[in-house]
Formats: sequence, C-alpha cells, structure tokens
Amino acid sequence: MRRPDGFERLDEPVGPAPRPVDPASRTVDAASRPVDAPQPVDPASQPAGEREARLADVLALDAIRRRREAASQRSQAAAEPEPGARRWALSAYELDEPGSDADAADASADRAAPEGPGPDHDAAEAALGSGGSHAQRVDRAWREAEQAQRRLEREEAKQVKRAARQARRARLRRERAEMRRFTAARRRQLRIAGATVGGLALVLALLVGLVWSPLMSVRDVRVEGAERLDPVVVQQALADAVGEPIATVTEEGVAARLQTIPQIESFRLDVVPPSTVIVRIVERVPAAIIPGPSGETVIDAAGVVLGAVDESAAALPRLDGVEVGSEAFEAVAAVLVAAPASVLEATVSIAAPTPSEIRLSLRSGQTVVWGGADESELKAAVVAALLETQDPAAARVLDVRAPQHPVVTGG
Repeated sequence: MRRPDGFERLDEPVGPAPRPVDPASRTVDAASRPVDAPQPVDPASQPAGEREARLADVLALDAIRRRREAASQRSQAAAEPEPGARRWALSAYELDEPGSDADAADASADRAAPEGPGPDHDAAEAALGSGGSHAQRVDRAWREAEQAQRRLEREEAKQVKRAARQARRARLRRERAEMRRFTAARRRQLRIAGATVGGLALVLALLVGLVWSPLMSVRDVRVEGAERLDPVVVQQALADAVGEPIATVTEEGVAARLQTIPQIESFRLDVVPPSTVIVRIVERVPAAIIPGPSGETVIDAAGVVLGAVDESAAALPRLDGVEVGSEAFEAVAAVLVAAPASVLEATVSIAAPTPSEIRLSLRSGQTVVWGGADESELKAAVVAALLETQDPAAARVLDVRAPQHPVVTGG
C-alpha cells in the first residue's frame, strides 16, 4: 500500500528539529517528572528487600521491552509493501504509555522548548491536527489519509467505469455503422423488391377492381361462323350472360348455354375487353334424311338430329331401312363422310341390309354397289370419276367393291 502524503519513515525527521538544551538550565523537580530509568544506587547501601524489588522492576521492564519488540516484528511482517509509516504510528502508541522513556523525553523537550510555537511546529500541528496525544493525532491523520486515498480510488474507479461505458457505446456505434454500411446493398435490394411487389399488388388490385366493375361487364355478344344457323338463336342462348363481369365468362359456361342448339358441333370463345364476347361456332354438316314419327328429319354423319327437312336439306340422300346407332349405320356414316358433295347430291337413297352390302341409288337411275365401309375414300373417288366419264344409259351398275378394278355393267 502506498504511504499517504505527509507520513515519513521512522528514520526520517518529522516536524522541526529539536533545539539543543543546556543541561544546566534544566532544573526540574525530580518528584514531578516521571522516572525514565532506575537511578544508579549503591547496592550495598540498600536493604535486601529493596534490592529484590528493584531487580524485579528491572526484569519486568525488560519483559515489557521484549514484548514490544516482538509485537513490532509481528506488525512489520504483516504490514504492507511500505510499512514504515504504520510501524511509526504503532511505535507512537507503544511509547505513549505512562512512565515510559518517551513520555519523559517529550516532557523534558516541552519544558526545554522556548515559549510560543515556531513556524515548523505550527505546520506539524496543522498536518497532524489538534487535540489528543501525538499518537492519536498521527492515527487520525493516517485514517484521514486512508479515507482520502479510498475516495480517490473510488473516483478513479468511477472514471474507469465511465470511460468503459463510453468506449462500449462508441464501439456499438461503430459496429452499427459498419453493419449499416455492409448491409446497405441488401437493404436497397429489399426496398426495390418491396416497391416492385407493392406496385404489382396495386396494379393487380386495380385490375381486379376494373374487372369486377360495371365498366368491364358484358354488353355485346357476337356470333361468327353461322351459315345454316341463325345467329339470333345463339345470342338468345347467351342473353343471360349480358351484364355479368367479363372475367366470369368462361367456355364451360358458354358450352352449358349452347348445348340446347344441336346444330353447333363446336365453338371457340374470345373475350374482348371491356365488354365484348365473340363466339365462333362450327356447325354440324347435314348428311342424310331419316324417317321419324313426326316426319322426316335431317341428321349428320354422327346421327345427331339437326331438325326438320327444309329447302336447303331437301336434296340430301335418304336412308332406307338403316337405323341410327346400328352397325349398318356406322358403315353408312363412313360412306357419308368419305363421299364428295357431288356424289351425295346425285344420290337419292342409301340401303344397307348388312354393313358389307351398301348400295347407293342415284337420281339418274344408276346403282352403285359400294360393298363394305373399307376404302371408302378410294371408292368415293372412283365413283365420282365414273359418273363423269360413263354414260348413265349404258353404265347402269357401278360396282366399286374392288376400287382398283371397278366393274361397269349395263343392267
């Protein structure tokens, strides 16, 4: 422990040096001053009891001195790195006992000193304080110095903690600044991504609002591809879609509305914002006429009934004894699909007792033996060529069952 300021070692002079005193001028009554040491007395002139008492006092003083020396050594061994000042204060306590040599020396020095304190004495008194014995003043000054030292150490500790907190705050600020610097690009990317997503969401919301608004509702239905079918029929079937949001018009919904019109084979839907719907239809082609309970009806090659016979379908061939859905009808349907329009227009009726015995009766009175439905396209081409090259009066029967070798007979 560091020795406080104002405390010197035991071997250093403290305060002003004592003035030399003339032994002749010191007239002190022996009865009023403490006895420092036994006066030299002739042992022979003393009684035996006094000599024994005197010897016992000497032995007791010697024991006290040895105990003091032992205590001083123990305190020195347990003292701090600079134990001089504390040892000096302890020695002041030890020498402050009544009847000791230090008291006698202090008393004689006080009596020999001139009246009135000098400047050095005032400085020492100011350093040690007033009141009490010299040892008490020294101990009080020591305690005050220790308290001042502790206060100084506490203040230094506070300053160190304050500096540590400031350094920690500065370090955190630097770390945050570095983190912001290193993550600036990432934050910029996130801001751009957020702005992009927000813009897309806004555009989507606007589109949804527009689609479901009255401005984007169906107000016009157009029909294209209708030749034999009246477009008004299709528009009437789609009349309930008018006024709906244009985004809700789908092919499934249109197909459900148009399934009541048999003349439509297929269709394609086009939506033209903001309010137009275009339906492009593909009509069924009438292929033949079949008898029915309520009269003759027109069918296509698939056997779908297209309605009653009108002027446009009056020239179609009629099926003689062929039921729709039978195997014979399937064979006849293949002929109807493969035969060109010129051949069908020239045919009056088609008979098929069996699927392999198909016969076509022409308006010219000729008969075409078709046979089965195999190679119908080649047979149709051969029949068309024979009709153009052969005289109907001479070529009454056209047998194309073997289309590579057709046979033409007169009757």
